Amino acid sequence: MKDMSKKIFEKENQAEVSNNPRHQNKSLTSLVSLSLIGGNKKNEFKSMELKNNYTSISSRPLVFCKPESKIKTLTTSSPQKQSPIKPKQVETQSNELCKLINNYSEPILDYYLELNNQTPKNFLSNHTVSSNLRAKMVDWMVEVLTSYKCKDQTFFLAVRLMDSYLSKTTQKHIPQDLHLIGVTTMFMACKFEEIYPVKLQIVHEKIAHKKLTKDEIKEKETQILTTLDFSFIGITVLDVITMVLSILNMNQQLYQITLYLAKLALYDYEFANNHTYVQFACAALIVTTKIVEQIDQSLSSEIVIPLIVSTLKMDNSDAMDSANKLLNLAKGFDKQYPNLENLKKFSKFQLSDMLTTQH
Repeated sequence: MKDMSKKIFEKENQAEVSNNPRHQNKSLTSLVSLSLIGGNKKNEFKSMELKNNYTSISSRPLVFCKPESKIKTLTTSSPQKQSPIKPKQVETQSNELCKLINNYSEPILDYYLELNNQTPKNFLSNHTVSSNLRAKMVDWMVEVLTSYKCKDQTFFLAVRLMDSYLSKTTQKHIPQDLHLIGVTTMFMACKFEEIYPVKLQIVHEKIAHKKLTKDEIKEKETQILTTLDFSFIGITVLDVITMVLSILNMNQQLYQITLYLAKLALYDYEFANNHTYVQFACAALIVTTKIVEQIDQSLSSEIVIPLIVSTLKMDNSDAMDSANKLLNLAKGFDKQYPNLENLKKFSKFQLSDMLTTQH
């Protein structure tokens, strides 16, 4: 059985990917121990220890929102179809979006907090699937969904569906079952989130490499939907992160590293099993704030971290405890999961992007 489980996610079972991945991308482990060079002076990173000494804020912060800056595009002499949306309409739509965020961000986040108790728990306790094999599946999901240009939300939903199914099903699964479960939840998440979802034929031929039949995938989809009572209602870590960053108007500064950390945290069964999605999001946002602060001195963690904690209505000590655990996981990730490289290869986050923000 052990030999069989080792072969489940070998290269012949993996999706066809680009021949030019970002092999030079740095891991977060490298980032937190980085020594920055500024001119001729070497500036060492400050201590990354997160201390529980931030002043709490009793009320939720105000929403700050402004339209995104316009991006200039190059025009060519060849005739092109004119967009039916005029520039003034684009600006109006941007303003309307800001109004929606101002008016509805807090109720939306409150709704997310109500759904927080639906975070999957103990999803491997009734099965013989190991935590390392699950981490390998999560890593493979990163590769597959990135290769097929799926949204980040599709990845987070696929993981949530997989974990929710494993936590609720009465069937006891063995390691060999995880391949079918992972493929099926990716297929389901694509249909739920993508405008042009990956077709079943592609899933059968390119992702599963014909080792799973189309009937097997459809049957497992039915089983998962039945187990979940046909309910996709719930939140993902990305839902919470996106709303908090919208409220604080800090998407540009914090999104990419926070996204990276949130994906990284999902690899680890112990962290995932002991934290809700809101705790996930809060921890990732806090660690990101501390990292960015050491590169961009215009950002103050003493101001931003209390805003994050109060926005998510979390206890300050619990928030800092979760953040420290995530930071330790990030620092030891390469050692704990030495063969899982897809998060680094396919992440949009790159160290060079952060260095450009240094003053």
